[in-house]
Amino acid sequence: MGPMEQILTKVSQTSEKIVQYTLVGMVGVMTVIIIIQVFLRYLFLYSLSWSEEVARYLMIWVSFLGASLALKYGFHIGVEFIINRIPKQMREWVNLIAKMGILIFLIYFTIGGFRVSWAVRDQDSPALLFSMAYAYLAAPVGGLFMIIQLLSLLFENWVKARKKRWSSSS
Repeated sequence: MGPMEQILTKVSQTSEKIVQYTLVGMVGVMTVIIIIQVFLRYLFLYSLSWSEEVARYLMIWVSFLGASLALKYGFHIGVEFIINRIPKQMREWVNLIAKMGILIFLIYFTIGGFRVSWAVRDQDSPALLFSMAYAYLAAPVGGLFMIIQLLSLLFENWVKARKKRWSSSS
């Protein structure tokens, strides 16, 4: 394993752990808040003014962060019907082209997400009264984690392709 491969593997694993622990915390907090809100609403006819907003923003963050894990493990929607009809020799190229297209999209998505987050920094959320930039940052932060995982996958595929070519030529 070369130094570049070691670095990308370590960055991918570290970002995966960060996302996993963050997701566990966010889902835990979201679950507790929703249970408390339902309990208070139906037993005491009292409603917390901020609980729905917190749950909504946590769900947004969970969705974008979770997308990076889905990307790493191949859980995103794919068109298997079409892929299975492509000859095996071409599948690697189609896969590479698709991943490059996703990478280009994620770069634009992440940059645009940071721009939008910056644009809404002076808006306050209705119930919590904190900057809406925190809610909007879910998209570019999730995009960054997706880029990390995708770069790791691309490099992994490249290394496998080189090893395959090297073994077939000798």
